[in-house]
Amino acid sequence: MNIKTFRAGSLSDALVAVRDEFGENAKILHTREYRESRLFGLRRQTVVEITAMDGEKTQVGPTAHNLFVDRLQESPYDVELAPHRISQHLRTETQQNHNDEPVPLGVWTQLTAEQLNPTVLQQNLILRFEQTLRFGGPLRLIDGQRRTVAMVGPTGVGKTTTICKLTAHYKLKELKRVALLSMDAFRIGAAEPLRQYAATLGVPMETASDPEQLRYVAKRLAPYDLLLIDTPGTSPRNAAKLAMIGAALDAVGVDETHLLLSATSSAAVLAETARVFLPLSVDGLTLTKLDEAVGLTDLYPLLKENIFPLRFLSMGQNVATDLEVAGPTRLASLATMVR
Repeated sequence: MNIKTFRAGSLSDALVAVRDEFGENAKILHTREYRESRLFGLRRQTVVEITAMDGEKTQVGPTAHNLFVDRLQESPYDVELAPHRISQHLRTETQQNHNDEPVPLGVWTQLTAEQLNPTVLQQNLILRFEQTLRFGGPLRLIDGQRRTVAMVGPTGVGKTTTICKLTAHYKLKELKRVALLSMDAFRIGAAEPLRQYAATLGVPMETASDPEQLRYVAKRLAPYDLLLIDTPGTSPRNAAKLAMIGAALDAVGVDETHLLLSATSSAAVLAETARVFLPLSVDGLTLTKLDEAVGLTDLYPLLKENIFPLRFLSMGQNVATDLEVAGPTRLASLATMVR
């Protein structure tokens, strides 16, 4: 059995490559569409990926249908087999009986890219995530009212990078007046990267640590639409430092506190971190380093608990493009991504 994956910039080009390799009797096993960064993240292009096999050869062992069913049943995301309306739609579109697997290439060429993507597994995940997870949406800014948002989390989780991404979005795309405040006055030069980025974008950036200083700085920055606060990273085991951060945020009077968690952490570490940071009145969750993770297996148990609504997804270092508002469709795409 000869199986091969083909990639192209469009569905039609990918199907041509499949036909050239395997002929008209080729069998389509899987298809997906994703976006790929080029030129250091400045350009993103759509890639269509099709996995196919030579239809002339008799398939030995488990059928593609059974393998797909096994994959659904073994999924860590508790997905069920395709809901009736989806499976019936696929059978109708491909004009196949219930047990006919895989689908001949000649039938797939009649389908649109929208019908081909997402896959059945992704459709299941989308439905499952819609039913079981909470999504909080983007920051909601009101004209004439400043929104103060603090980022908290363990050391190295990506708080500063995420703040830079939020600044770029709300300053350049939403045309809002943004100001930055760093509480990391404990390490020499810790606030310098944020200060340099603020200078590049032309936004004010202040540093303060104790409650009195924070109240004074926050009052001076009152005319801005959005104040983003970068807190010092801390170990979940450092109760004294966590209490100090909480007292400082209370002094400022933050409107939202976002907990950042790395997608590369283990399920046990994620659960413990969420538990320890809960007293900081966390309003939302941002997942970082998704470009370094394989699926969401360790994250999903925590997400199912619905402790915090999921707000943003962060991946990569490109501040202009690598931050997205969390939603079930994008999350399903990341969950099924194979690297």
